[in-house]
Amino acid sequence: MAVEHRQLNVSDLEPMAQCLAQSFQEDPLVSFILPSPKTRVKTIAKFFRAVGRLNIRAGSAFGIGEPLQGVAVWNFPDKPEASATPKDLLAFLPVLFSSYTIGVRRARAILGQIDANHKKHAPEPHFYLDNLGVLASARGQGLSSKLIRPFLELADSQKVIAYTDTVTKRNVSLYQHFGFELVEENLIADTGITTYALRRNSR
Repeated sequence: MAVEHRQLNVSDLEPMAQCLAQSFQEDPLVSFILPSPKTRVKTIAKFFRAVGRLNIRAGSAFGIGEPLQGVAVWNFPDKPEASATPKDLLAFLPVLFSSYTIGVRRARAILGQIDANHKKHAPEPHFYLDNLGVLASARGQGLSSKLIRPFLELADSQKVIAYTDTVTKRNVSLYQHFGFELVEENLIADTGITTYALRRNSR
């Protein structure tokens, strides 16, 4: 399979943040954290802008399309996460002083369940698909496949598992198409949100 994705660099930070923000604007968890659709994309872009700096420096951010149409963040078993620099911390200030911070506090039970499932179902070294976003205008063109399949092939070559999670039910069948197995789902009380944990054994 030809490699069509590319590793993102610092010049891709803003397109990456905008691509993910637009892709996640209808995500149930993002909608729960940021109930107002008027400011949702602008606010979640602040988060992806800050986190994206770390993803890019860690070598875990990948994209496809010119201009950027899809982004995947893959954490590798043999690569540590990038440590935050003072400049990175400054990038988080717009997030801290936004409605995102209040929303995250409301979503603690959801985020806690996602984290607990990750630790429970992928305790060993693994490839983790942390985020996947494709612009609505580019869906149906196989871009998700090009951002998923090469990394699963890499996981298979290293004989390690892959793991991901979602709060969007239709995404479950997408991941199952790539060999992920739904290992746990949890309806979080008083939120209307269900978390789905998916694990894929190496082939």
